[in-house]
Amino acid sequence: MMRILVLAATAVCIAAAARPGAVPRSPRGGDARGEPGHTVFDSVYTDSQATHAESTYSQSCAKCHGSTLQGAQDGGPLTGPDFLANWNGMTLADLQDKIRTTMPPDTPNTIPAPEAADLIALVLARNHFPAGAAPLTAEPERLKDIKIVRSRP
Repeated sequence: MMRILVLAATAVCIAAAARPGAVPRSPRGGDARGEPGHTVFDSVYTDSQATHAESTYSQSCAKCHGSTLQGAQDGGPLTGPDFLANWNGMTLADLQDKIRTTMPPDTPNTIPAPEAADLIALVLARNHFPAGAAPLTAEPERLKDIKIVRSRP
């Protein structure tokens, strides 16, 4: 058994050496260094999911972040260069955690995970990231695999 493991490890090292700059993929997504395997440019939400979030946004978020996500006196922008600069390099799991644990400020911990995922879809749509065929999941482990980036990698 040990001989098989040694041979398998050797094969992986040879394959990695043959592709300079290549980083082995982790079975859970991302790469072996723990980097997310996807970005917000990978069509990770649906248009209908973003549309569905509009009522939640109006009820829970607009009072602080403005009706068009542009920011207001009590909350920063959720679109544009300032938002992207603040969140660049973070994951959608980080954004979901922020929404779930601190929003809205007067009643934190009241937005369920599925609604937080929908709100993230709305933020992605309003920042003009491409929509796809599958809705964004609320599972934090999967959201950790999607990195927020300002420009296409």
